[in-house]
Amino acid sequence: MKNIIVLFFLITASILSQSWNNEVATNLPYTNAPYSKMDMFANKDGIHMVVRYDGNPDSYFKYYLINSSGTVVINTTFTTESSADFPKISGDNDKVYIAYKLGSELRVKKSTDAGVSWSTNIPALPIGSNGSNGIDIVYGDNGLHVVYAMQDNGSNFETYYYKLNSNNAWVDYKNVTDYNSDEVGGFPTVSVSPNRVHVSYNTGIHYEPTGNRGNAKTRDKYNTTWEDPQEVYGYPNGESMIERTHASNSKLFDFYYKFEGGMGQYHSDLYVKERNLGTTTWSSGTLLSTFVSGNELVSCANTTEGNTYIVYPGTGSVIFRTYNNSTWSSENTISSSGYKSPIISTTSNDVFVTWGNANNTISYRQYDAVPLAPQNVSSAWYNSHPKITWTANMEADIASYKVYKMVEGATGWANFATVNYSSNTSSYEWVDTLVNPGGKFDPNYRIYYKVSTKDIANKESGYSAETRIYGSTNYLWKQNNGEGNQAQVQEYSLQQNYPNPFNPSTEISYQIPSKEFVTLKVYDVLGNEVAVLANELQEAGNYNAQFTTNGKQLSSGMYFYTLTAGKFTDTKKFILLK
Repeated sequence: MKNIIVLFFLITASILSQSWNNEVATNLPYTNAPYSKMDMFANKDGIHMVVRYDGNPDSYFKYYLINSSGTVVINTTFTTESSADFPKISGDNDKVYIAYKLGSELRVKKSTDAGVSWSTNIPALPIGSNGSNGIDIVYGDNGLHVVYAMQDNGSNFETYYYKLNSNNAWVDYKNVTDYNSDEVGGFPTVSVSPNRVHVSYNTGIHYEPTGNRGNAKTRDKYNTTWEDPQEVYGYPNGESMIERTHASNSKLFDFYYKFEGGMGQYHSDLYVKERNLGTTTWSSGTLLSTFVSGNELVSCANTTEGNTYIVYPGTGSVIFRTYNNSTWSSENTISSSGYKSPIISTTSNDVFVTWGNANNTISYRQYDAVPLAPQNVSSAWYNSHPKITWTANMEADIASYKVYKMVEGATGWANFATVNYSSNTSSYEWVDTLVNPGGKFDPNYRIYYKVSTKDIANKESGYSAETRIYGSTNYLWKQNNGEGNQAQVQEYSLQQNYPNPFNPSTEISYQIPSKEFVTLKVYDVLGNEVAVLANELQEAGNYNAQFTTNGKQLSSGMYFYTLTAGKFTDTKKFILLK
């Protein structure tokens, strides 16, 4: 299958469009049949999605990974069991979890390679054969927090909690609705904050949100202690249909759908209450929207800068709001192409929203913030040259880093290098081969470095913190002195290819410090030679080799490339995704 995403552009005159990228309509189907469901989570690798398709009679799950350039990187059938239901997805920048209910078990699978492969060693969690009306998951505190509701109390539901720890063991079991003999609840959601787990549930008894009316409640776990439940909204003031709890940087929110009836005008209005984390006093309710769909939960996410973002369905549209730690923005429409199952996720300050559009396919849109400046920038001497190191950005749309340098007494900074970004690299380094030490070190003579980040839209971050290294007054500058590129290379080096994963081509960079016979070859996982990129005598210097799959019958998967130069040999792996 050719996983190419089709872009289309919406013309909008609103100020909102100046901050949001154009809407992207994919060729991925989403019909919103009665039992179809969708969930999404974004990290440094892109947008991870899991979709349950109601096949009538056969149902199945699909997993998709869409990168920030608009390409469907992975499109696979995740499971074909017709009874699989309630797909949920969560994780961090290195791990992705998918949870779902299958018969009388809750199943979880985990990927640590951006969805290429999924673990099979996480034990199934027995949850019983009674009916269920909801599952929710969130990753945090070095584990996956899971809540689910089962009809274990006559016609009523009970909500349960488990944590899947880093050893893939189920721990910390709790019946969240065991506070007293009358306590019941379903349609659970879960959120985490430092040292706390927050669970919401509704005391109604129905399977479908539109038929459910009861009290909206939350219960917190503080370290190892479960605190008393709190009623957010309910009798005698009214009825709530469903709700979601969400922890921001300093507050806990509960978004609830207030049932409105009378004169045949049955509908729900969306409200929110808040309280400071660690307290028990809820604010009064704030009306966010009227006549909203009562069967789709609000979706919430936080950004690094401290804002909370929510999306929810409007009338044929997707509505977006922002909370800036004091007030809610007005409603903004980010799409009029549909409204099915809108979901929001963030990486750093970038915001991603997905939904089912009116053409029965999946759309997404990105709020493209300026990337964060690189962190943990430092410098040290390495083979007689300054080496600058920094930590990779955990953002989905990074293109490169720019290294700047200034010598003591100079009037300004100069951009000396561009280092390409790779999602498989957690830390970066750049060696300033234009400088060699000479003479006696002088503590008053310094060279300063700083680094910035650029994304694929060419937005550049502010500078990192400066790092400096002491030099001497008679440094030998090799730039423009006739020695050329070859004189700068001091060591053998084979770089990670870029981009990776790739399709159909990628670039491999390497350097050799002396004249050598060089071979650079590509192999498959069975050790079969796939391509020869270099096989010749080469002068010392920096080299770039292109590997392309054009004209080659290669399947998606892992491959290896090996550089041999004199007595030096190095091998790296890379991934082809068609």
